[in-house]
Amino acid sequence: MRKVIYRQEIDKKPLGGVKNNEKTSIDIYIHESIHFQSLEFVYFNDKSPYDLKRIPMTILEIDREDQLKYQGYIRYHVDLGPLETGLYFYYFQLNYHDCSHNISKINYQPEVTDDLICWQLTVYDADFTTPDWIKGGIIYQIFPDRFKRSSSYKAPRAVNEDERTIRNDWGGRPQSGLDTPDYSAKDFFMGNLDGIRESRAYLEGLNIDMVYLNPIVESSENHRYSTADYKNVDPYLGTIDSFRDLCHDFNKSGIKLVLDGVFSHTGSDSIYFNRYGRYPGIGAYQSKESAYYPWFNFIDYPNTYASWWGFDNLPELIKENEDYTNYVCNQEDGVLKFWQDLGAGGWRLDVADELPDVFIDRLRESIKATDPEALIIGEVWEDATNKFSYGGRRRYLLGQQLDSVMNYPWRTAIIDLLKGQDTKLFKNRIIDLISNYPQPALDTLMNLLSTHDTARITTCLALDVDSFKHEDKLGYSLPEGLYKKSLELEKIASFIQFTLPGVPSLYYGDENGMEGFSDPYNRCCFIEEDRNQDIYDHYKALTTFRSKYKDSFKTGFEFGFARENLICYYRNDIACLINLGDKPVLVEEILGGKKVFGNKDVYPTNYGLVVGPRSYTAIHLDK
Repeated sequence: MRKVIYRQEIDKKPLGGVKNNEKTSIDIYIHESIHFQSLEFVYFNDKSPYDLKRIPMTILEIDREDQLKYQGYIRYHVDLGPLETGLYFYYFQLNYHDCSHNISKINYQPEVTDDLICWQLTVYDADFTTPDWIKGGIIYQIFPDRFKRSSSYKAPRAVNEDERTIRNDWGGRPQSGLDTPDYSAKDFFMGNLDGIRESRAYLEGLNIDMVYLNPIVESSENHRYSTADYKNVDPYLGTIDSFRDLCHDFNKSGIKLVLDGVFSHTGSDSIYFNRYGRYPGIGAYQSKESAYYPWFNFIDYPNTYASWWGFDNLPELIKENEDYTNYVCNQEDGVLKFWQDLGAGGWRLDVADELPDVFIDRLRESIKATDPEALIIGEVWEDATNKFSYGGRRRYLLGQQLDSVMNYPWRTAIIDLLKGQDTKLFKNRIIDLISNYPQPALDTLMNLLSTHDTARITTCLALDVDSFKHEDKLGYSLPEGLYKKSLELEKIASFIQFTLPGVPSLYYGDENGMEGFSDPYNRCCFIEEDRNQDIYDHYKALTTFRSKYKDSFKTGFEFGFARENLICYYRNDIACLINLGDKPVLVEEILGGKKVFGNKDVYPTNYGLVVGPRSYTAIHLDK
């Protein structure tokens, strides 16, 4: 029996982040066997961690319907706020005659202890809104060089043509450090924007609402994160008109295109740095008199300079430089407006934790001035509400910066669950993020299983990719039995991905069962007809289900329970059930409803719903 009961998802209202104009209501249940003089709610603003605020908690009668459940407990209550926008932390303190003890968050549970581990309270701007068009939708991520090559476009020579390797073996193995001396991502399979445009019907068939494109700007590497010209399409991909036509055609299908904004660094081979003198004009490397010289941090001019993670082909930009900021954010002719005027529906910000607040503030101001409904997604790998970088706590999701982020924490939780971790840990990880995130950000989370920066989900579920020998990755493919087993797990993983709060994001080819370790093996060429039909049919049905019940998935979430091998949560009128066990299970909590998606039949009884082993099921509940 637990002496203290406190669950953020139930006992704190409202759920998740709190607006700066609303109060927070908190209950905690203390067993009557614990004797103390008083109970205090203690909190502090993250900016002033030593300025503790204390509020005595009062006793409230337990609600009649809960009296049996809380028999032997006393309910303590506090109302808090409204509070100013910011990040807060709190705990409870039991006061005795001559000492005190804390009630801290230990392994996600409240414990009476001398340790101090706090719960988090995120208070965000009441005016914070995020674009409605993506809520309940589906994202598809494309790595442009590897998605589709259209013969309608003939690429001209690039300024650095001699350093590029044109691949004419579509579907061949990408070059890597294991087979290419001095590997530097310069092999191009020549996927292009016209190829993506020709795939519109294919993406419509997967019920896609948004395509996130890895960088398309001119660059000397196939990943195009080494920007050569922020206002030009790479010549191998197409032209400015190609991009405009792509946006125009996709908008006819209700599909918006979101671009990858790479603003922490450029390429050394660029109009801005121009280390090799290939571009007209004077770059920062060539002269201190260059207009671009103040954009970069030279340590020993010209050959030693700050670069991204030490890669000298990626010189870092000084984001605080006013001229650079204006170049990107100017609302008349800046980089952001340039692409949005061509049809871009938003931005994914590369390495957002390496962009200072002042720069992200300007980005949002510019993006939203051009289009208030443009989407801003940040690349943040951790909980974005308490991320610490640039020497301080970040305020990404308080209402004046990002709309939301790429959701890597839930990817980890899903993979760990399917590789043997218990269901209660999974629940705690999900609830932890939900408790911290503002609702507008939660509704627009980019929920992913694979990206260009991770091993593909099929490989992750089959192997321990972190300990797999690097030298064994070249040409590796999963044995048939292991591959088939992994795809069965992937079906469960994708069901969870598609039904948790936020927006599921398919990395191109996952729907076909593509496998691969991380870069560059996760960036192989997409061949539409080369697919595992079983997993494709699953994704096709899953996206159709998601699209049909779109309104149910726009917002709203309640975690039902997590017990041995069984998970249940609700998205409004949809109950989502996952049974990881090898035996059927009776779900007493659900007495009616209709199965609308799943891999096994369900059997309603007078005592509850029987769901099959190794199953995932969506039940449309009776009203």
